[in-house]
Amino acid sequence: MSREVTPPRQRTVERREQPGRPTKPAELTRPAKPVRPPKIKFGDRDPSVELAITEIAGHLTFTPNTVTAWYWLPEVRWAFRPDAEREALLSAISEQYAGLAGFRLHLRRTTRPFPADEWARTIDAHTPTPLPDVPDTPGWGDHLVAAQRHLLSVNHAEGQTYLGVTFARRSLGDSLTERLLRTFGRGVAGSERRKLGRTVEQFDEVLGAFGMRGRRVSAQELEWLLYRSVALCMAPPGALSPMTNGRWERGDLLALTEQVERYRTPYGSTVKLVNRMTGEERHVAVLAVGRMEPLEIPERHEPWLHFHERLPWPMEISTRVDILGSGDSFRNLEHRLRMIRSQQLDYAEHGIDAPPELERLAKRALVIGDEMTTGLPVDSARAHGWHRIAVGGRTREECLERARRLIQLYSRELRISLQHPKNQDWLAREFIPGEPVANTGYVRRMPVHLLAAALPQAASTVGDRRGDLIGRTAGTCRRPVFLDLHFPMEVRERSGLAVFVAEPGGGKSTLLGALGYLAARRGVQVTLLDPSGPLARLCDMPELRPYARVLNLTGSEQGTLAPYALIPTPLRSEFGAGAAGDREFEIAVSNARAERRMLVQDICMMLVPPQVAREASTATLFRHAVRQVPAEEVSTLDDVVACLQGLDDDAGRELANLLLDTAEMPLAMLFFGRPPEGLLGADAALTVITMAGLRLPDLKIEREYWSAEEALALPMLHTAHRLAVRRCYGGSMSSRKLVGLDEAHFMEGWRSGRSFLVRLARDSRKWNLAALVASQNPRDILGLDVQNLVSTVFVGRIAEDSEIASEALRLLRVPVDDGYEATLASLSTADATSAARLGFREFVMRDVDGRVQKVRVDVSYVDGLLEHLDTTPTAVAGQLPTALPDLEA
Repeated sequence: MSREVTPPRQRTVERREQPGRPTKPAELTRPAKPVRPPKIKFGDRDPSVELAITEIAGHLTFTPNTVTAWYWLPEVRWAFRPDAEREALLSAISEQYAGLAGFRLHLRRTTRPFPADEWARTIDAHTPTPLPDVPDTPGWGDHLVAAQRHLLSVNHAEGQTYLGVTFARRSLGDSLTERLLRTFGRGVAGSERRKLGRTVEQFDEVLGAFGMRGRRVSAQELEWLLYRSVALCMAPPGALSPMTNGRWERGDLLALTEQVERYRTPYGSTVKLVNRMTGEERHVAVLAVGRMEPLEIPERHEPWLHFHERLPWPMEISTRVDILGSGDSFRNLEHRLRMIRSQQLDYAEHGIDAPPELERLAKRALVIGDEMTTGLPVDSARAHGWHRIAVGGRTREECLERARRLIQLYSRELRISLQHPKNQDWLAREFIPGEPVANTGYVRRMPVHLLAAALPQAASTVGDRRGDLIGRTAGTCRRPVFLDLHFPMEVRERSGLAVFVAEPGGGKSTLLGALGYLAARRGVQVTLLDPSGPLARLCDMPELRPYARVLNLTGSEQGTLAPYALIPTPLRSEFGAGAAGDREFEIAVSNARAERRMLVQDICMMLVPPQVAREASTATLFRHAVRQVPAEEVSTLDDVVACLQGLDDDAGRELANLLLDTAEMPLAMLFFGRPPEGLLGADAALTVITMAGLRLPDLKIEREYWSAEEALALPMLHTAHRLAVRRCYGGSMSSRKLVGLDEAHFMEGWRSGRSFLVRLARDSRKWNLAALVASQNPRDILGLDVQNLVSTVFVGRIAEDSEIASEALRLLRVPVDDGYEATLASLSTADATSAARLGFREFVMRDVDGRVQKVRVDVSYVDGLLEHLDTTPTAVAGQLPTALPDLEA
């Protein structure tokens, strides 16, 4: 039987009425005192946080005794940069370090996997009309999937550099106030935040200047850094916190550590990390930077905390540095000098000769002391730091093997000793912001100039992030290289002229064909001129066959290369309205007519014997005859012959007869008569113009010794270049077009050739035309004075002539006589002890933004493309071994 619980009786004040007394308003009832439940003391457990950090607020991390402000450092270009610019950069960073004297810095370098899916969405968004799919062949979607898989398979990662400045050891009152406020569910007091804000503004000013150009980290970036520091070398989290306010209380910090278990082995060689959610296991070995020899940076050596990125797996860097000002540095130096003098006295008291190195150290200390007292603050500042590199592997054996290779690399190239200390778990915790230094061993004392030369934020990025995947960088680190050939015109508003220079066998034609294929897949109208003919095999690829066409000039109809018809007449719609537009249109029409006359004169000079061409009267007669013929598209070379025949001069009639004799040759008929209708056709996505079977002349041999076929090849090449570009002027000005011209060095030495390339470079932006020009000698481009109009440059192997290498460096706008000539000679170098073919080609690339890097072309993700582009003769196809295109660990 249950008893009903009734509330306690409440007392009320009763109002009694008395006779004869006036009635007052009713008095309010006095409220009852609330009943308070008995206070119960619950046994709630405090959060077991494994981090020293107690709170995160924006870009600040708090520990019980310190506060650290975190900054993100952008990557800086280092490779192929003039030494003067490098030294200016290092000097600026040194001054910034010196400006942080008295503080402890935490420099972290981590990685983020390349977002292949984001790139695929970007290129798809910039490809409005890809080539229609062909049944039973890889479509546009399959093409993007293959590229993404290739990106993921080679483990590309992007480096990210963070700098934490630990400042303002908190007073006892601040710590007690925080504890009291945390009891009431609050964090750091407002007064302390205001004081910290004033200090942080000073750091913003120091780090935001030229040099580091640091900025405050965002909430997402700091969360990423903490995740990567707790789970060293493990797969990154799939998604970060959706909150963006940047506030983390002590209980929230559990989210950073609860997924990862650390298996501590105090005397082990690695630390084992296990993800509880995914089951991923990772072994991590932390190496400490030991003794170092003096480094000559930038003259001889690479930045010593960026050098590890030569190896093909991502690693992590943690550097704790105490910056000492002039006073602290001088006191430390005096202490060490007294130690040296004391040792010398001990030797003298015992009548023993002191080792000579003691006197050398004493003299060195005196010199450094003089620099500190008389030089600038940046000269007297010193850095005492502990530098760690974390190497990861799927197994303990793989981790230790990678650590061994890293130790050998630093020892061989930089003369830096990397040590593998004990207490690996403590060392691994150093990477986590807020954690203390594991031990003070292996401390490196150096001037801030040498610390600045570590430069972990050095990068080798080149290309754009919206184009096709063409390979990876092959310098100090490995990054994917993307190239959109229309990015210079559509975004940077620059010329679309791209130049390819290399010795024979350097890979110019293969790269030209690969870029043409990738552009055709994106729906770009592509025209390739390949005199030798191998690029015609691109039209046999199943996905391109219905949309491709091969035009072999050696078997074409009469008039195909009629010079007057190769230069288009400008349209009035291409210019603005009004009188100014009319004037520009008239000038363009006059320029087109003058260019036709120049081209016809050069073609006539090429068609007559060189002995006749050298006579002064020949040029005069040709100029007179060409002037008599209307310089319009409908005119022909037959009109020039008729004009010469009508002259009273016997020399003119003789020239006409020479041209008629040449016209009887089958190949020469291409220059006479009118071109057939629909010669090129605008419907084909890919058109390859070849001259298969035609023998090209050697320009080093005098023209008198050329055969008749070689003599005709020269005017055919000139007009074929014009024919390839003529197709691009037939459509809309804004539509994307690409033209690839091989053997451009034959254009050098002729007025029409120079005017052709100049016009091509100037018209490329207006017509949205990507013009790819390949040549064996950079002088062909430099001699035309169009290097200022070149947006992209690829320079392959040049080892035979140092002068040509110097010209190529000028084309790249890289300093000459700084040792970069040897870099060009070492490109695409095969192993002399191996019989296998080299499976890749390397170039030095300069993009439209002026960044220069060494790249390795790799389009192996396109099935069958390399087989169709292979121009190497083999006795039996498929029988010769081929070297691996890339070596990944």
